[in-house]
Amino acid sequence: MPGTAEHQGERWPLLQSLPFRVVAFLSLALLPIGLLAIWQTESLDETLRARTSLSLVALSELAISGERDVVQQAIGVADGLAVNYQMTASDPETCSAYFRAYRNADPNITFTGFLQADGRIFCSSALAPLTLGPADRIADITQNPMPSFVPQIAADGAVTDPDSIILTRPLTEGDTVLGQIIVALSTERLVGTADLNSTSPPLSLLVFNTDGQIISQQGEVIATDQTALVNAATQQRDGEPVTVMGRNGDGARRVNVIMTLVPGLAYAMTSWAPREGFLASNAIALPSFFLPALMWFASLLVAYFAVHRLVVGPVQELRERMQRFASDRALPQSRTSELLPQELYDLEQTFVDMAYDLIDDEARMENSLREKNVLLKEVHHRVKNNLQMISSIMNMQIRTASSDESRRALRRLQDRVLGLATVHRFIYQSKDLSRVDAAPLMADICAGVFGLLQDLHPGAGHKLDVDHFSLVPDQAVPLSLLIGEVSTNAVQAMSRARHPAPFPHISLRIVAPGTALLRCRSGAIHDPANPKSRAGVGTQLIRAFAMQLGGTLETLDQDGAHTVSLKFPITEGVPDALDY
Repeated sequence: MPGTAEHQGERWPLLQSLPFRVVAFLSLALLPIGLLAIWQTESLDETLRARTSLSLVALSELAISGERDVVQQAIGVADGLAVNYQMTASDPETCSAYFRAYRNADPNITFTGFLQADGRIFCSSALAPLTLGPADRIADITQNPMPSFVPQIAADGAVTDPDSIILTRPLTEGDTVLGQIIVALSTERLVGTADLNSTSPPLSLLVFNTDGQIISQQGEVIATDQTALVNAATQQRDGEPVTVMGRNGDGARRVNVIMTLVPGLAYAMTSWAPREGFLASNAIALPSFFLPALMWFASLLVAYFAVHRLVVGPVQELRERMQRFASDRALPQSRTSELLPQELYDLEQTFVDMAYDLIDDEARMENSLREKNVLLKEVHHRVKNNLQMISSIMNMQIRTASSDESRRALRRLQDRVLGLATVHRFIYQSKDLSRVDAAPLMADICAGVFGLLQDLHPGAGHKLDVDHFSLVPDQAVPLSLLIGEVSTNAVQAMSRARHPAPFPHISLRIVAPGTALLRCRSGAIHDPANPKSRAGVGTQLIRAFAMQLGGTLETLDQDGAHTVSLKFPITEGVPDALDY
């Protein structure tokens, strides 16, 4: 089929293969399911994260319940002191007595007092007035219009209590800040207050103010800085707890819960060990589409190998068996017939049945061809025998002929019959009844002529040059008769030869593809004026045979030699037999 090879060369074997197409269509079919699975996985991840966060937030609420109670009590104390200070501000001793009473009533409080704008404290739980510094820090504290937590404050050059934190509560008159009520809380009592749930404490608990300054810390060290804490405090102004992933001081993964301890005043950060799922300590964080993609890839892989195992492999084996059958008619047994799907099993059985039918048909055709060849050989053999019988009858007629002219005419006719019998003998002796080798046929025909030459002219030389090529019977018969006529005429004309050494030289050569040249050169003189040489039976037969061969006949008398040449086309194919 034209263009088939070029078209096959342009194909992409992998893209055109059955497994690839099945995988491609299966991918399209699984795409909606895969997208749905990814969406469900993401939803499950979000649900798991939310539930884990809620559980950690609940545990964190219980873990900071003690600290929240202490801070809220301190805020209540500061509010009470603010009221008492306004009533006793003019009497420092009475005011200090109230402040000492509040301190003594609450074991979590280590100091109470009123900080004036100039940094001096006259009303406090201390026995003597105090001066706080440095001035720039005191100015920032006294002018703050909001309650706040601050670290330790130096009093008269010494630290009041390194294990205490300061709660400031502004005392205002209109928009003017008069000073700050100071309540110092014991850090030890702050962190040591019992929580509502002490069975599941966090790994660390960090309390910090709105400026990111750490108020108290217990447990392991958290890897964080003041900037991160300020950002966390800013996010907590909405009041919703935040769960983030972080690390401790040793680099271990931790889940940090940031929540409000007292709104606008203090915040807490609890640290927990990752517990399960994507929060497990040794777990590798995988994207939500990983599991659906893995399932999709596994499905495609299974589909590919299933198609290759159930379809492609058996089809390739069947193709190999077909190629083997086409090359040498061998039909090997299938190795996987019993494991094939029913459709492929039916296909294989159809091929096996077709192969056996084809073998039977070819066997019948070979038997028929063999019988026809035997019949044709028998026909040619009988034709040859009949021609030889005719030659024998003619030989008997020659012996009884009364005149030499009659005997010569009968002998010429006998030679023609024997030449025709020779062709039929070569046909039935050859393997291919439709072809005859020109070289042995020419040698056999010319052998009788050269024998006659030796009888008539002893010692005369002769030469035969023939190429090996095949002739169909329709060309072998007229060519053999033509050679017989030409060579016989040449031998009979030897008596008139003027050449010092009369000879016949016969050649049959391939001069061009599909073209042969017959040439007979003899040392004989043919008289053009002789009527017999122009209109004799031999001359007429030579022309008729040349016309039958479809060639061009030429004669030439030169240098005491007579040459007859015939160039004719060689029939390549066997011509169709005519239906008479």
